[in-house]
Amino acid sequence: MSEKKTYNFTVNIALNSNNEAIFTYFQNGQEVSGGGTVKERNSLGIYTLNEATAAKGFKFTGAKFTNLEGNCAQDFTPTVIDNGLAIHITDSDENKGIVCMVFTVHYNGNNYESADPQIINKEED
Repeated sequence: MSEKKTYNFTVNIALNSNNEAIFTYFQNGQEVSGGGTVKERNSLGIYTLNEATAAKGFKFTGAKFTNLEGNCAQDFTPTVIDNGLAIHITDSDENKGIVCMVFTVHYNGNNYESADPQIINKEED
């Protein structure tokens, strides 16, 4: 099984008219879901706030994982870095399954949660 692949995401966050945080994810300038399929052990997802979002004052405070299929939520570990400007998500990929990943951010005295990009853990082909 392959080891230690890194997935880099840039994150934009904006509040809509209902004061809900809308998270948009990008890889290489292209909008993506923010989730995906992981087949490599000890992978790392790096989610970094874009300059506009950081300038507004948004900060990552954590992430939580919920099993949808299988039991792989325990494979994920979030670590907030750079004073909340980024979050690292490590994935041991020890267990197969599908999880919902929800980011939490702090902005202007309030906490907000993302919609749940799904991550699928699979064995390597």
